[in-house]
Amino acid sequence: MISDHMKSFFDQMPGVCGCKDLDSVFMHANQDYVDIIGLNHKEDIIGRTDFDMPCDTINAASMFREQDKRVIHSLQKMRILDIHPFAGQIWKAYIFTKTPLMDGDQCIGTIFHGADITNAASLEIGSLLARTKIEGVNNNLIGQDSYMLSQSFNDIKLTDRQSEVLFYLLRGKTAKQIGQYLNISARTVHEYMEQLRYKFNAQNKHELIDVAISYGFLNTVPESIFRTQLSVELKDN
Repeated sequence: MISDHMKSFFDQMPGVCGCKDLDSVFMHANQDYVDIIGLNHKEDIIGRTDFDMPCDTINAASMFREQDKRVIHSLQKMRILDIHPFAGQIWKAYIFTKTPLMDGDQCIGTIFHGADITNAASLEIGSLLARTKIEGVNNNLIGQDSYMLSQSFNDIKLTDRQSEVLFYLLRGKTAKQIGQYLNISARTVHEYMEQLRYKFNAQNKHELIDVAISYGFLNTVPESIFRTQLSVELKDN
């Protein structure tokens, strides 16, 4: 159970938000979240899990639960790009932040807060991500419609530009295409690729791609990518 003060805090926050217990059972959510899920009243969500929602987000419920577990066990926040059909089959894109819900020094669940970033660019990025399927790659924290937002993974830290180049490289884009997306020259892209090869200790581009995928970078999205309008370019095959 959470206090009335905590419930009031969630209800007054902008965006969609709420909290779950250690078993990923909803304890509270604000009306904005209840609306996008397709329920009528805030009370309707109490006691439910992500598997019990009346919209297609149930297809990602297992991933949501694994993400909650990671936050609980690590006591670290997690930022995630979620692109799903919500209530009424309306596709939306959100950046969710999940943080531990603490009672003193004890974690009793998770808090989630989502910012709606739905626009043409974010949905085109989602389309590009959905088309990227690498045989043998599996991660139970993320999947087709849920991606970690990060410039670092497995202790490998990248700059914004390095992470952007790697993002497109892992999706089969050429240096020329990447340069067009990022408004830099193909030569500059190659320079960033050399920096990436050094950081990943890779001998060539193909090895760089293999190593980056094995480290989990296929399932990460650099937040800086949303600072530019990419809808037209991302339609390229």
